[in-house]
Amino acid sequence: MLRINIPPTGPSPLTFADFIKYHLPIPSKGVKAKAKGKNKNTVLLFDNEYEAVVYADQLEEIVATVSKTSPIRSIIRDLATSIRNDDTIRNYVEYSSLYTWIKNGLKSFRKAIKPSALGSL
Repeated sequence: MLRINIPPTGPSPLTFADFIKYHLPIPSKGVKAKAKGKNKNTVLLFDNEYEAVVYADQLEEIVATVSKTSPIRSIIRDLATSIRNDDTIRNYVEYSSLYTWIKNGLKSFRKAIKPSALGSL
């Protein structure tokens, strides 16, 4: 299970009630409030990194539809930014991008080396 801490962006931390109030999509494993002294963080729970990246993409799509003057716009943007800036997510995206690039490069390399059927006629 993947946990991503969302620091408070306003006077009070984001809670599960805020997700309901603003009709935000809820992460696959839910939302948890974490309070340690004066630090009150919200924790988003996901099955894996892929789900977190897809969730951040969904939030960015929602931001595009929200009015620029709406207070929820900054909350959604901060949520997506916190997910994207998480070290685990950054490593996942970097590794999966590199892996995809190498895999696609090898496919095109193999096509260049492989003799075609027309060349033997």
